[in-house]
Amino acid sequence: MPRTPRPRRVLLPALAAVLALALATPALAGQAVGFGDVEDDRYYTDAVGWLVSEGITTGIEAGCFGPDLDLTRGQVAAFLYRLDAALGNDPEAADHPFDDVTASYQQTPIGWLYGAGLTTGISPDRFAPYQSITRGDFAVLVWRYAGQPRPSAPLPFSDVDRDYQRDAIAWMAEQGITTGTSETTFTPEGAVSRAEAATFLFRFVDPDEVVPVDTSGDCTRPLRVALELGGLTTTEARCAAPLLAGFEIEYLVDVVADRADASFDLLLAAVEVGNRCLTQERIADLSRLLL
Repeated sequence: MPRTPRPRRVLLPALAAVLALALATPALAGQAVGFGDVEDDRYYTDAVGWLVSEGITTGIEAGCFGPDLDLTRGQVAAFLYRLDAALGNDPEAADHPFDDVTASYQQTPIGWLYGAGLTTGISPDRFAPYQSITRGDFAVLVWRYAGQPRPSAPLPFSDVDRDYQRDAIAWMAEQGITTGTSETTFTPEGAVSRAEAATFLFRFVDPDEVVPVDTSGDCTRPLRVALELGGLTTTEARCAAPLLAGFEIEYLVDVVADRADASFDLLLAAVEVGNRCLTQERIADLSRLLL
Protein backbone atom coordinates (compact mmCIF):
# COMPACT_ATOMS: atom_id res chain seq x y z
CA MET A 1 0.00 0.00 0.00
CA PRO A 2 1.53 3.36 -0.98
CA ARG A 3 2.47 5.77 1.75
CA THR A 4 0.21 8.74 2.27
CA PRO A 5 2.07 11.87 1.16
CA ARG A 6 3.10 14.02 4.08
CA PRO A 7 2.21 17.74 3.92
CA ARG A 8 5.86 18.75 4.23
CA ARG A 9 5.14 22.39 3.49
CA VAL A 10 3.33 22.52 6.84
CA LEU A 11 5.43 20.05 8.83
CA LEU A 12 8.92 21.20 8.02
CA PRO A 13 8.61 24.87 8.95
CA ALA A 14 7.17 23.89 12.31
CA LEU A 15 9.42 20.93 13.12
CA ALA A 16 12.85 21.23 11.50
CA ALA A 17 14.37 23.11 14.43
CA VAL A 18 13.76 20.09 16.67
CA LEU A 19 17.02 18.72 15.24
CA ALA A 20 18.87 21.46 17.09
CA LEU A 21 16.93 20.65 20.23
CA ALA A 22 17.94 16.98 20.13
CA LEU A 23 21.61 17.92 19.97
CA ALA A 24 21.63 20.83 22.41
CA THR A 25 19.05 20.13 25.09
CA PRO A 26 19.14 17.46 27.83
CA ALA A 27 16.01 15.55 28.76
CA LEU A 28 13.46 17.66 30.59
CA ALA A 29 13.56 17.34 34.36
CA GLY A 30 10.88 15.58 36.35
CA GLN A 31 7.89 17.79 36.81
CA ALA A 32 7.07 19.36 40.17
CA VAL A 33 4.62 22.03 41.29
CA GLY A 34 3.38 22.29 37.72
CA PHE A 35 6.68 23.25 36.12
CA GLY A 36 8.48 20.79 33.85
CA ASP A 37 11.84 22.38 34.67
CA VAL A 38 11.51 22.17 38.47
CA GLU A 39 12.73 18.88 39.92
CA ASP A 40 11.43 17.22 43.06
CA ASP A 41 13.44 17.58 46.27
CA ARG A 42 15.67 20.45 45.16
CA TYR A 43 16.56 23.21 47.61
CA TYR A 44 14.14 25.54 45.84
CA THR A 45 11.21 23.18 45.14
CA ASP A 46 9.11 24.16 48.18
CA ALA A 47 9.97 27.80 47.61
CA VAL A 48 8.70 27.71 44.03
CA GLY A 49 5.54 25.91 45.17
CA TRP A 50 4.96 28.64 47.73
CA LEU A 51 5.49 31.38 45.12
CA VAL A 52 2.86 29.74 42.93
CA SER A 53 0.38 29.23 45.76
CA GLU A 54 0.66 32.90 46.77
CA GLY A 55 0.28 34.18 43.21
CA ILE A 56 3.78 35.65 43.20
CA THR A 57 4.80 33.82 40.02
CA THR A 58 3.19 32.08 37.09
CA GLY A 59 6.55 31.18 35.56
CA ILE A 60 8.27 32.53 32.46
CA GLU A 61 6.19 30.68 29.87
CA ALA A 62 4.06 27.58 29.51
CA GLY A 63 5.13 25.03 32.15
CA CYS A 64 8.46 26.77 32.83
CA PHE A 65 9.76 28.50 35.94
CA GLY A 66 13.34 28.94 34.69
CA PRO A 67 15.12 28.14 37.98
CA ASP A 68 18.61 28.50 36.52
CA LEU A 69 17.94 31.73 34.65
CA ASP A 70 19.12 35.04 36.04
CA LEU A 71 16.45 37.10 37.77
CA THR A 72 15.97 40.46 36.07
CA ARG A 73 15.36 43.76 37.79
CA GLY A 74 11.88 43.91 36.32
CA GLN A 75 11.07 40.43 37.60
CA VAL A 76 12.21 41.20 41.15
CA ALA A 77 9.99 44.29 41.12
CA ALA A 78 7.04 42.09 40.15
CA PHE A 79 7.93 39.48 42.81
CA LEU A 80 8.12 42.04 45.61
CA TYR A 81 4.94 43.81 44.50
CA ARG A 82 3.00 40.55 44.42
CA LEU A 83 4.56 39.47 47.72
CA ASP A 84 3.36 42.69 49.33
CA ALA A 85 -0.14 42.02 47.98
CA ALA A 86 -0.03 38.40 49.17
CA LEU A 87 0.83 39.63 52.66
CA GLY A 88 -2.30 41.79 52.63
CA ASN A 89 -0.58 45.17 52.43
CA ASP A 90 -2.48 46.52 49.39
CA PRO A 91 0.53 48.05 47.60
CA GLU A 92 -0.27 51.42 46.08
CA ALA A 93 0.46 52.19 42.45
CA ALA A 94 2.63 55.24 41.77
CA ASP A 95 4.25 56.98 38.83
CA HIS A 96 7.92 56.41 38.05
CA PRO A 97 10.46 58.41 36.03
CA PHE A 98 12.04 55.52 34.10
CA ASP A 99 11.90 55.85 30.30
CA ASP A 100 13.15 52.29 29.71
CA VAL A 101 10.21 50.58 31.45
CA THR A 102 7.89 49.71 28.58
CA ALA A 103 6.34 46.31 29.42
CA SER A 104 2.82 46.72 30.75
CA TYR A 105 3.23 44.13 33.53
CA GLN A 106 6.21 46.05 34.92
CA GLN A 107 4.63 49.51 35.13
CA THR A 108 2.71 49.12 38.40
CA PRO A 109 5.35 47.04 40.28
CA ILE A 110 8.20 49.36 39.35
CA GLY A 111 6.07 52.42 40.09
CA TRP A 112 5.27 50.95 43.50
CA LEU A 113 8.93 50.10 44.12
CA TYR A 114 9.93 53.67 43.30
CA GLY A 115 7.08 55.29 45.19
CA ALA A 116 7.83 53.22 48.30
CA GLY A 117 11.43 54.38 48.27
CA LEU A 118 12.81 50.92 47.63
CA THR A 119 14.65 51.87 44.43
CA THR A 120 15.99 54.92 42.65
CA GLY A 121 16.85 52.99 39.48
CA ILE A 122 20.31 52.87 37.95
CA SER A 123 20.02 56.55 36.95
CA PRO A 124 17.35 59.25 37.32
CA ASP A 125 15.52 58.06 34.19
CA ARG A 126 16.58 54.40 33.80
CA PHE A 127 15.60 51.27 35.73
CA ALA A 128 17.18 48.63 33.41
CA PRO A 129 14.27 46.16 33.82
CA TYR A 130 15.88 43.44 31.67
CA GLN A 131 19.28 43.62 33.34
CA SER A 132 20.17 40.76 35.70
CA ILE A 133 20.11 41.79 39.34
CA THR A 134 23.11 40.92 41.48
CA ARG A 135 22.92 38.98 44.71
CA GLY A 136 24.03 42.06 46.61
CA ASP A 137 21.40 44.35 45.10
CA PHE A 138 18.69 41.74 45.58
CA ALA A 139 19.65 41.57 49.26
CA VAL A 140 19.36 45.36 49.50
CA LEU A 141 15.86 45.38 47.97
CA VAL A 142 14.59 42.70 50.37
CA TRP A 143 16.25 44.48 53.31
CA ARG A 144 14.67 47.80 52.38
CA TYR A 145 11.31 46.06 52.00
CA ALA A 146 11.77 44.66 55.53
CA GLY A 147 12.27 48.20 56.87
CA GLN A 148 16.09 48.31 56.86
CA PRO A 149 16.55 46.50 60.20
CA ARG A 150 19.95 46.89 61.84
CA PRO A 151 21.80 43.57 62.16
CA SER A 152 23.12 42.74 65.60
CA ALA A 153 25.74 40.26 64.38
CA PRO A 154 28.83 41.14 62.32
CA LEU A 155 28.91 40.46 58.58
CA PRO A 156 30.28 36.92 58.16
CA PHE A 157 31.38 37.32 54.53
CA SER A 158 34.72 38.80 53.54
CA ASP A 159 33.84 39.62 49.90
CA VAL A 160 31.17 42.31 50.49
CA ASP A 161 32.92 45.58 49.61
CA ARG A 162 30.04 47.95 48.87
CA ASP A 163 29.02 49.86 51.98
CA TYR A 164 25.34 50.11 51.02
CA GLN A 165 25.11 46.29 50.85
CA ARG A 166 26.84 45.42 54.11
CA ASP A 167 23.93 45.81 56.55
CA ALA A 168 21.51 44.14 54.13
CA ILE A 169 23.66 41.05 53.66
CA ALA A 170 24.58 40.85 57.35
CA TRP A 171 20.88 40.98 58.21
CA MET A 172 20.06 38.24 55.68
CA ALA A 173 22.76 36.01 57.18
CA GLU A 174 21.62 36.72 60.73
CA GLN A 175 18.01 35.86 59.85
CA GLY A 176 18.98 32.61 58.12
CA ILE A 177 17.79 33.89 54.74
CA THR A 178 21.21 33.17 53.25
CA THR A 179 24.18 31.00 54.10
CA GLY A 180 26.29 32.58 51.37
CA THR A 181 28.08 30.81 48.58
CA SER A 182 30.60 29.51 51.16
CA GLU A 183 31.23 30.04 54.85
CA THR A 184 33.13 33.25 54.14
CA THR A 185 31.73 34.48 50.79
CA PHE A 186 28.42 35.83 49.56
CA THR A 187 29.42 36.64 45.95
CA PRO A 188 27.53 39.95 45.90
CA GLU A 189 28.43 40.76 42.30
CA GLY A 190 27.14 37.43 40.99
CA ALA A 191 23.72 37.25 39.37
CA VAL A 192 20.92 35.87 41.52
CA SER A 193 19.07 33.00 39.84
CA ARG A 194 15.31 32.66 39.91
CA ALA A 195 15.70 29.57 42.12
CA GLU A 196 17.85 31.52 44.60
CA ALA A 197 15.43 34.46 44.60
CA ALA A 198 12.50 32.12 45.30
CA THR A 199 14.45 30.57 48.18
CA PHE A 200 15.45 33.92 49.68
CA LEU A 201 11.84 35.18 49.64
CA PHE A 202 10.56 31.88 51.03
CA ARG A 203 12.99 32.04 53.95
CA PHE A 204 12.23 35.73 54.49
CA VAL A 205 8.49 35.08 54.89
CA ASP A 206 8.97 31.67 56.56
CA PRO A 207 5.41 30.48 55.84
CA ASP A 208 3.76 27.94 58.13
CA GLU A 209 2.43 25.88 55.25
CA VAL A 210 3.20 25.33 51.57
CA VAL A 211 0.19 24.49 49.44
CA PRO A 212 1.29 22.87 46.16
CA VAL A 213 -0.48 24.24 43.13
CA ASP A 214 -0.83 22.19 39.95
CA THR A 215 -0.17 24.24 36.83
CA SER A 216 0.49 21.12 34.79
CA GLY A 217 2.19 21.09 31.45
CA ASP A 218 5.61 20.43 29.96
CA CYS A 219 8.17 23.20 29.92
CA THR A 220 8.05 24.44 26.34
CA ARG A 221 10.98 26.84 26.56
CA PRO A 222 13.66 24.48 25.09
CA LEU A 223 11.40 23.66 22.15
CA ARG A 224 10.54 27.34 21.69
CA VAL A 225 14.23 28.28 21.66
CA ALA A 226 15.01 25.52 19.18
CA LEU A 227 12.18 26.62 16.90
CA GLU A 228 13.62 30.11 16.92
CA LEU A 229 17.05 28.71 16.00
CA GLY A 230 15.34 26.92 13.15
CA GLY A 231 13.96 30.11 11.65
CA LEU A 232 10.72 30.93 13.44
CA THR A 233 10.26 34.32 15.04
CA THR A 234 9.86 34.53 18.81
CA THR A 235 6.13 35.13 18.43
CA GLU A 236 5.72 32.18 16.05
CA ALA A 237 7.80 29.87 18.26
CA ARG A 238 5.91 30.80 21.44
CA CYS A 239 2.70 29.96 19.61
CA ALA A 240 3.98 26.71 18.07
CA ALA A 241 5.84 25.14 21.01
CA PRO A 242 2.79 24.33 23.21
CA LEU A 243 1.07 22.71 20.21
CA LEU A 244 4.04 20.37 19.68
CA ALA A 245 4.98 19.76 23.31
CA GLY A 246 3.01 16.52 23.63
CA PHE A 247 5.24 14.60 21.21
CA GLU A 248 8.47 12.78 22.07
CA ILE A 249 11.53 14.69 20.89
CA GLU A 250 13.09 11.63 19.29
CA TYR A 251 9.93 11.01 17.30
CA LEU A 252 9.80 14.58 16.02
CA VAL A 253 13.45 14.32 14.99
CA ASP A 254 12.74 11.12 13.08
CA VAL A 255 9.78 12.70 11.29
CA VAL A 256 11.84 15.73 10.26
CA ALA A 257 14.68 13.46 9.09
CA ASP A 258 12.17 11.39 7.08
CA ARG A 259 12.88 8.28 9.16
CA ALA A 260 9.30 8.01 10.43
CA ASP A 261 5.83 8.79 9.23
CA ALA A 262 3.88 11.51 10.93
CA SER A 263 0.99 10.24 13.01
CA PHE A 264 -2.50 11.59 12.48
CA ASP A 265 -2.19 13.54 15.74
CA LEU A 266 1.07 15.11 14.60
CA LEU A 267 -0.47 16.03 11.26
CA LEU A 268 -3.30 17.73 13.11
CA ALA A 269 -0.82 19.55 15.36
CA ALA A 270 1.25 20.67 12.38
CA VAL A 271 -1.84 21.97 10.62
CA GLU A 272 -2.80 23.77 13.84
CA VAL A 273 0.67 25.35 13.95
CA GLY A 274 0.19 26.53 10.39
CA ASN A 275 -3.28 27.88 11.07
CA ARG A 276 -2.55 29.57 14.39
CA CYS A 277 1.08 30.58 14.22
CA LEU A 278 2.16 31.08 10.62
CA THR A 279 0.76 33.11 7.75
CA GLN A 280 0.58 31.50 4.33
CA GLU A 281 3.41 33.77 3.24
CA ARG A 282 5.60 32.60 6.12
CA ILE A 283 4.83 28.94 5.38
CA ALA A 284 5.82 29.49 1.75
CA ASP A 285 9.02 31.35 2.73
CA LEU A 286 10.09 28.70 5.25
CA SER A 287 9.27 25.89 2.83
CA ARG A 288 11.47 27.43 0.13
CA LEU A 289 14.27 27.70 2.70
CA LEU A 290 13.98 24.13 3.99
CA LEU A 291 13.08 22.10 0.91
